[in-house]
Amino acid sequence: MPRSRSVLLVLALLVVSGTARAEDMPRQLNGDLIRTEHEYCKTSTGYGQKFVVQRDVDGDGRRDVVLDYSEALCGGQHEPYCDAGGCLLKVFLGAGGGHRKAFEGRVRSWAVDDRGGRARLLVDGRPLAY
Repeated sequence: MPRSRSVLLVLALLVVSGTARAEDMPRQLNGDLIRTEHEYCKTSTGYGQKFVVQRDVDGDGRRDVVLDYSEALCGGQHEPYCDAGGCLLKVFLGAGGGHRKAFEGRVRSWAVDDRGGRARLLVDGRPLAY
C-alpha cells in the first residue's frame, strides 16, 4: 500500500476508533503528526486513548496539547517511538488562535503539577522551561 494511502487509513481509523479521536487533536497539528509517522515508522501507527492530552501545562489558563508517543505503536511495537532513552513526547502550547511547539524529545516520564494553583509540566521529574 502506498505511504500516502496508509497515512489516510490511519487518520480515518482515528476518526472511527475512538482512540486518540480526531476531535481530541487540533487540526493544526495533523501535519506534524503525519511528518512524525513518515520519519519514524515505516508501517502503520496505532494510537492509544491517552496519546492526545489536552490541558493547561504551563499555567497560562489556555488548553495546551501533549502528544505522548508511549501511547503509539508502529506496526504493533513501541519502537521506534520509544527506546532505552525514553519515549517521544511533543508539547504544543496554546498561542493566539492555535498552538506552537514548545518541546520535542525523548522522556522517561512526564506529569502535570498543578499544586499551588498554577500548572507546570514536569519532564523526568524537572519543570520544563519554555
